[in-house]
Parts: sequence; C-alpha cells; structure tokens
Amino acid sequence: MSRAPSSTGAPMRLQRKSMAGEVADELRRRILAGEVAEGTQLMQEQLAAEFGISKVPIREALFQLEAEGFVTQQFHRGAIVSGLSPEQIMEIFELRSQIEAWLLELAMAAATEDDIAQARSLADQFERSDDPVVAWDSNWGFHEALYRPAGKPFAIEHLRKLHSQTARYVRMQYSLALDKSKIAREHLELLELFRQKSPKAKAYLRAHIIKAATKLTERLAAQRKTA
Repeated sequence: MSRAPSSTGAPMRLQRKSMAGEVADELRRRILAGEVAEGTQLMQEQLAAEFGISKVPIREALFQLEAEGFVTQQFHRGAIVSGLSPEQIMEIFELRSQIEAWLLELAMAAATEDDIAQARSLADQFERSDDPVVAWDSNWGFHEALYRPAGKPFAIEHLRKLHSQTARYVRMQYSLALDKSKIAREHLELLELFRQKSPKAKAYLRAHIIKAATKLTERLAAQRKTA
C-alpha cells in the first residue's frame, strides 16, 4: 500500500519544483536570447551559487532543458548547451511547414474578425520592434493567432516547441536586420489571403517558411565555414 505524502513533505516538494522551473525558465531565456552560446558548459556548482539554491533544483532544471532539446548531458562534462546544424534547422522548418499549413487550413474556416484583428496587431508589433527578442515573440504570436481558431491546442503547443528550438538562430537574423521588412510584408500578405479564405494561403505560408529557412541556413553554414 502506498503511503500518502505528509503535510510537511508535500509543500517542500512543490517549492523545490517551483525553483527548478524558475531556473529552467531563466536558463532557457539566456539560451534563446543568445546570451549563452552553444557548446557552453553549464556547471551545477556555479549555477547553484548564482541562484543561491542547492544543486538539486539545478539538476532538475537541466534535465527539463535536456528534454526540451536546449542542453545535452555529457559524461564527465555535465550539461552542454546544444547546437543545431544547418541541416537540422532546415528539417525543423520543413516539419513546421507541414504542420502549419494543416493548421492554417483548419483555422481559416473558423476564424472570426476578432481573430484576424489580433493577428494583424501582432504583425504590426513585429514590424515596429527593433528588439530581436520582442520581434521573435511577436512573430510566434502572429503565427499562433492565425492557427488558434483551428482548435488544436495540443498541436499548437508542440509547434511552439519547434519554434523555440530555432529561436536563437532566427533572432540572430532579426538582430542583423536581415530581411525583416520583407518578412513583415509577407505577414500582411498572408493575413490578407487568410482573411479571404483563399486556397492560395497554404502554398504562400509554406513558401514563407521555407524561404526564411533557406536564407537562415545558408548564412549559418557560411559563418561556420569562416569560423
């Protein structure tokens, strides 16, 4: 027979999980913002000292980030910030293009004027922002707003994780101000096709995603070759 947790033990466990979640959130933010480069070793002792907590929630946070693909646990080295090859990035974008085209088709049939207005607001926010982190958040928000009327929250949550995996590389593109105005124009053109419930919207969305992936991976490959 299993034993119920004691009244004193349960809150401590919940508190520790909360600390691990907060540490994971902060480390994830640093990785996505490019503050911690790929290949960086994350030392449990140093992180515990920085956050002023024991190594137990630090270890839990690192396992959480490993499950999300942000770090890799290596024997004798601990947690290393993961990197993606241009080929892996392209594969993620190709997968995105299939999922997002499916969601877009479902969402167009159910979208309201309020849904369209919310997506337009996020598209405008993306265009106005000079901050690469805010721009990426607005870009994801725009796409999520388009797909939300499909009523597929499980698929959208997994799609968000795919976006997150490549966020640090996409933000680098935004930070260099490369093609951002073109991406903003494509957002508005896509939104207009969406508003019209045009059958051309799916193909336009796929092209929008793959063109961005092609330029991004070509630049990354060139940079790594030079390095």
